[in-house]
Amino acid sequence: MLYPLLSKVMSPTTIIILASAVGCIATFLFYIHPSAFLPRDKGKTIETPDGKIVSINAQSAGKVTGAGLVFVMVFILAAVIFLPLSVEFGIYYLLIFAMRIIGFLDDNSKMPWGELVKGLLDLGLSLIAVITYIYFNGSEIFIFGNSYNIPAPLYVVLGIALIWGSINVTNCSDGVDGLCGGVSVLELMAFYIIFSGRKAVPGYEIFSGLNVILASVLVAYLYYNWYPSKILMGDSGSRTIGFFIALTAMKSGHPLIFIILSLVFLVDGGLGLLKLALMRTICKGRNVFGKIRFPLHDEFRKNHGWSVPKVATFFIVCELVMCLVAWGLVHAF
Repeated sequence: MLYPLLSKVMSPTTIIILASAVGCIATFLFYIHPSAFLPRDKGKTIETPDGKIVSINAQSAGKVTGAGLVFVMVFILAAVIFLPLSVEFGIYYLLIFAMRIIGFLDDNSKMPWGELVKGLLDLGLSLIAVITYIYFNGSEIFIFGNSYNIPAPLYVVLGIALIWGSINVTNCSDGVDGLCGGVSVLELMAFYIIFSGRKAVPGYEIFSGLNVILASVLVAYLYYNWYPSKILMGDSGSRTIGFFIALTAMKSGHPLIFIILSLVFLVDGGLGLLKLALMRTICKGRNVFGKIRFPLHDEFRKNHGWSVPKVATFFIVCELVMCLVAWGLVHAF
């Protein structure tokens, strides 16, 4: 909306900084007094291999959750107001908005939605996102400085897997104050910095500005979410972040770098999903990986006695290392 006017007196980078500052301040102010419509965490339970229902993260019960509803909305508004708006970007915003609403409805539900329902919704949004991407950008990807054209049908399948995986591993990692938000900020900024001026999909320079805006609103959120947290992002935040990170990986033209930049999420939340899948299929109920707890942050916190800040800091430092590794690999070719 304002981009045509602002671009006459400001550079694109300055506009992105302005949008990020506005988004960060707005998010901070919204969270001073969390809105009454945000739900309260009801606590989480898991089913053990022997069929028992065990309560987990009981300390989160009663806290304001679904706070992702706020920072995602601020993110979208800041993007629409300050950055160029195109049909492609508009579809992405609608999909992000839909992911936010789905997550919030789940956060606010008396009974958590089943895996099948959320899986089908994820599949639908992922399919629309990948088809939109291919329609506007094609299916070319870059690997170590070389470009390759992937057959569109194959790209659709791989793109859906990328988005679905990113949504779920990010969501599973949101169980410790500051962890998901802190790791996400670093990953979002890494995508912006690493591919600045590199071979990428046309329009990525503007799209990457969205990374900075989302990282900025997350910084404001982290002020209230760092231990001891006052608010929780809930599914409306974590699932939306995962969805956007996957979009960014595709839009950068380097989707394989997702494996490195999201390795912390893949190890922390992904191994738990792998364990569950194996127990339901190949291993038929056997306790895979022994007594190791998943998500992995619970292994450090509950089995090794690490404090919440120590767990969050450890994973954030690991993400910083992965960002440096990714930067080195990309700039070596």
